[in-house]
Amino acid sequence: MLMFRLLLWRGGSFEDRAATYGGVALLLTVIWAVTSRGYFWPEWPMMVLGLRLAADWVIEHGAERVPELPPALARQAGLSVAGAVFFTLVWAVTSRGYYWPIWPILGLVVSFVVRAADSYRDRSSRQRISTLETTRAGAVEQQETELERIERDLHDGAQARLVALGMSLGMAEQKLASDPAAAQELLAEARRGTREALEELRRLARGIHPPVLADRGLGAAISALADRTPLNVNVAVDVPKRPSRAVETAAYFVAAEALANTGKHAKASQVDIAVRQEDGDLVVEIVDDGNGGADPNGSGLRGLARRVEALDGSLVVDSPAGGPTTIRAVIPCGS
Repeated sequence: MLMFRLLLWRGGSFEDRAATYGGVALLLTVIWAVTSRGYFWPEWPMMVLGLRLAADWVIEHGAERVPELPPALARQAGLSVAGAVFFTLVWAVTSRGYYWPIWPILGLVVSFVVRAADSYRDRSSRQRISTLETTRAGAVEQQETELERIERDLHDGAQARLVALGMSLGMAEQKLASDPAAAQELLAEARRGTREALEELRRLARGIHPPVLADRGLGAAISALADRTPLNVNVAVDVPKRPSRAVETAAYFVAAEALANTGKHAKASQVDIAVRQEDGDLVVEIVDDGNGGADPNGSGLRGLARRVEALDGSLVVDSPAGGPTTIRAVIPCGS
């Protein structure tokens, strides 16, 4: 009865329970010593009390000792080790013949492995969900930034030109009868303003989704980018099956932003752009021979990373001082 109550006792600190169990073990040893001194029967209650003490320590402190594991998994590992030691001690004080503890120990190991697999699968799922939430939030933020830029460009560019165009046409209408020469000059000015406004709108449209990309695909769109830059650009596109519009657009803007950065900052003379499909992913790789030192956290490259990550892809920038700079984007084609 005393042993049963000791096993159920949860009061006090771990040190108090350890001292109590040690006192009980000492008392049992004294009782054995002053009686028969034959078979050392106190070893059985000592092993049971030791198992209970080890379990208490694992539950209270085990997770702190193994911070690499989730707390529940660390506690299960500690309890499994305590159980294995207990079964081995039971075997040692009995027959010491066939090592039967191998079976309960194997069961403990299998249970731990199954629990560990479930735990790491759950943690991987949680990390993936967290990553997706972060990248989706980044994509929304990037989209808001793009919309603000488009609104600002429309307001400061095309809208201002159209307002000026309307004023010119109104003044020309007023002067048409009284001063035809002045009206003709105003109409010519309005025609130039119309041409400039259209060009402004085309430029904005290219920034949203280039027509050549929609009409002729990624290879033609990137080749058009290369033709507009003063750099020497080699383009190699090997995409047998055209990806979705979102993936294609992301790949295009990776190439466009990389070329723009190279032209502004890299002091490069040669740029190689390679686009290919690998194992269900679209891989875009841009390498220049510039002076390196590109900042992956800069606004342009960070915006690209968010665009790619929103499609479950990844963007890696390798730009040591002195170059070369390599920008590699991997985008799942199933996105």
